[in-house]
Amino acid sequence: MALALTCAAFQPRVAEAHPHAWIDVRVTVLFDGDGAVTGLRQSWLFDEFYTAFATEGLDGDGDGIPDPALIDALSVENITNLADYSYFTSLWVDGTKQAFGTATEVTGSLVGDRYEMSFTAPLAAPLDPRAGAMTYAVYDPTYYVELLHAEADDAVVLDGAPTGCSFSLQPPNPDPDMVAYAASLGPTQSGGDGLGILFAERVSLQCTTGS
Repeated sequence: MALALTCAAFQPRVAEAHPHAWIDVRVTVLFDGDGAVTGLRQSWLFDEFYTAFATEGLDGDGDGIPDPALIDALSVENITNLADYSYFTSLWVDGTKQAFGTATEVTGSLVGDRYEMSFTAPLAAPLDPRAGAMTYAVYDPTYYVELLHAEADDAVVLDGAPTGCSFSLQPPNPDPDMVAYAASLGPTQSGGDGLGILFAERVSLQCTTGS
């Protein structure tokens, strides 16, 4: 059962206001040997309600447990559908949005009673974080789905970063009027592509020059 990660995919989740599904995100920022950022390895842990919906019919052998191969196939289909949305991921350098290539290393699994999807979003070209202010955010532009970093020590990891690199996570600070507007949207309504960024966490990378 393949699903697109769009509004239609989440409508079976009963709710009266945005968001309608929830995802705990872990991100590993990947560096190459020259200290450039090459991509973001991500793991998305979906809420139990979406998990039950998404994995329905994936028990091919009848043992009561969704088949690993079918969960992987679901993840591949989801990521394929998300390609047109840059995998709900934006990365900026000095305020300029950067391009991603095609996602790789797509896998899926069950973590307890929750579906987890993992993938790597490679940058179209490596970027030197010492050359400008680098920030990323993972969010659904319509805010139909809420994606927040997991409350865990490994929610953000810098893999292969040169000495002197660190990160800071800025929580969203939406205007109260926009919070009220989002809460007023029903299951079939969209807040438009500009709503989600107001509720997105931003992670900024700092790498000292000459490290």
